[in-house]
Amino acid sequence: MFLVLAFAWGALLGLFYFGGLWMTLKSLPRLSRPRTAFFIGYGLRLAVALSGMGLMLKMGPIAFFLTLAAFFGVRMVMTEKISRAQGGANAS
Repeated sequence: MFLVLAFAWGALLGLFYFGGLWMTLKSLPRLSRPRTAFFIGYGLRLAVALSGMGLMLKMGPIAFFLTLAAFFGVRMVMTEKISRAQGGANAS
């Protein structure tokens, strides 16, 4: 059960990180200070992701690697979905 929770935690972190990245990039053209918004968003996403990974690293290497696998699994799924939504353009 613990390993399932570690995988789910990684998926949640991945959704937060890569979903936040997608939302930030979509909103940049409308903003008056896009560079500032990008770096603030990046810092927030990075802090949350690293904190979550650090928490799992304390739980053990298996939990950490399952979390990491789910994190990057979410990236692959989101890249595919966004690419299809954009009409097949290469989004990676």
